[in-house]
Amino acid sequence: MPAANQPKGSVSTGSIKPVTRKAVRCQREVAWLVTQAAGKLVATTDDVNAPTPSFVLAAALSFAREQEQAVRDRGDVIDYKAVMGPDLASFCAAAGLPAAPNALSDAGYMFTLSGADLIRDLYAYCSDLGERMGDAAQVKPGYAIKLALRLFLLDAAAGDASDGKTSA
Repeated sequence: MPAANQPKGSVSTGSIKPVTRKAVRCQREVAWLVTQAAGKLVATTDDVNAPTPSFVLAAALSFAREQEQAVRDRGDVIDYKAVMGPDLASFCAAAGLPAAPNALSDAGYMFTLSGADLIRDLYAYCSDLGERMGDAAQVKPGYAIKLALRLFLLDAAAGDASDGKTSA
């Protein structure tokens, strides 16, 4: 009975599982962006089922990485301040989205990520962003989520990955 000899509170290596759900603190704006991005995803696929927030984020992260690589291949960089700078009302107008409810402001929202792969990908993206932005110390997940969703929605509105989002 070796298991009986383990100290109280210890965890055997066989019982450790990867984290499959994680709550991330974001601005309430992220909830609005997720609903708008979900609508864009449904409009561009044959699947009429509403995608989950985690599915929407996975698609937005994948798009953001592809877009950043395409911009780097051209020898350019994404102007993150231009993407993240506008307030929500200005962003909605630029992205061709309906006006967001005024109650969203900067209030808090807990975004629940589902899936170990998505969680790892988000934190890897935070690290990559930190290096590119010169703040390797800490790009928070809430910022990375908002950035990926904004890039995705701006592209959906512009129809071109580079319109208004890069600087020489």
